[in-house]
Parts: sequence; C-alpha cells; structure tokens
Amino acid sequence: MQPENLWDAITHQIKLSVFWKDRQRNFPGANQHFLDYYGLTLPEVIGHNDDKLGLNVHPENFQESEMQLLEDGGPVKERGKTRSRGRIREIMILKAPVYDQDQIVGLIGFFMDITNTSKQINRLENEAARDDLTSLKNRHNFARDFNYLTGKPILAMMLDVDHFKKFNDNFGHRYGDEVLKKISQALLKIYGIGHCYTGTGATNSWCSATLLILTRLRKKTGSSGKNWNMPGSWTST
Repeated sequence: MQPENLWDAITHQIKLSVFWKDRQRNFPGANQHFLDYYGLTLPEVIGHNDDKLGLNVHPENFQESEMQLLEDGGPVKERGKTRSRGRIREIMILKAPVYDQDQIVGLIGFFMDITNTSKQINRLENEAARDDLTSLKNRHNFARDFNYLTGKPILAMMLDVDHFKKFNDNFGHRYGDEVLKKISQALLKIYGIGHCYTGTGATNSWCSATLLILTRLRKKTGSSGKNWNMPGSWTST
C-alpha cells in the first residue's frame, strides 16, 4: 500500500471528520468530511483555529486538552459539544501528537457525531432508573441517592394508600393503577422528580427529600396552619 493512497483514503474517503493542527493550534488542513460537517471550505479553515471559527460550545475545554497534548505528547480522548450548521451536536474526539525529529510539531485528530447515540443512552438510563407505572425513581435509584445523602439533613416520609387492596378488589387493577399514577403526579408536582421513589411493594411510594424540600414542606404546611414539631436535626445513617 502506497502512503499517498492511505492519505487519500483518510482525507477523502473515510466517514470520519479528520483535522490536523500546528503548534499554535491553527488548522493546516482537514478532510472533506470535516468541511462538509461544518459547512466550510478549506480556505476558510486554513490558518485559523476552532476558537476563531466558533466551532465549539465550550472552547476552553478543548484548548486545555490540546495545549497539554502539545506539551507532553499524551493522546486525548474527549467528548464535547460543537456547532454544526447552526445546530448543537455532541461529538467524541480522538487526538494524537505529530512528531518531526522527536519534536512535537502539531496534532492530528478525528471525531464522530454521537448526538443520537448519547440521547438513546440517556433515555435508556432514565427508563432503567424509573418505575414504569408511576415514573417515580425506583428502589435502585433510592439506594444510590440515600448513600449520597448519608450524614446530610433530610426529611424522609413513607406514604401508604389506605384501603388500596379493597379498591383494587372492588374496581379492578386498572383503576388501582390510575390511583397510583394520580398520587405519584401529585408527589412529583410538590416535591420534584428528583426526590420521589417507588416503595418495595406495589401499593406504596417513598418520598425522600433534602433540606431544601424540608424548607418547602415547612413553608407549605405553615400556610395551612399546621405545625411540624421536629426535635433536632434529621440525618440519614
């Protein structure tokens, strides 16, 4: 395989955005996929860096990693957000130093758009962390959050629906599910999606709150004339 054929494949045929930079982080060049991704021409890119071109949402992150790479030669793998034809996209980037006579003279990098993949992963993670029926956080999420709250002031409440079994027996489980949904929606509206959990059984729900929620509880109950006498500070152990 001839080197020029390999380079032609990288710059014109490969379906990855490839670019290279000098020691000042300016572009000496980029492949066609890179140019098409940003809607730029090669003359618009050469001699400029991505900061001046306004390509990245948080350019300081890329600046820091590239300066470190040009200094110590360590390869870089990172994720970030970029502007592609007026849209904010998420990309995964790999960068490596370019040497000449044992001296780092620049870097070469390539990236791929992972926006859709990232959204799918986030959606699956959210689905796995929530109860299908109520949309509240499940017990696995509760265990993780409770570990985080250990030693911090919290208010924890366990709510149980009175006579729920009788309601199910008389009207059917479909209507019982609707009751749980309505109650869950009320909890979410009051306490927020980050603080309500399903219980271990099918007929109850957990609601755990930080000090912020405790403050909101006092404000709400105070307006109705009810007084919560809570001796000392409540902490999870």
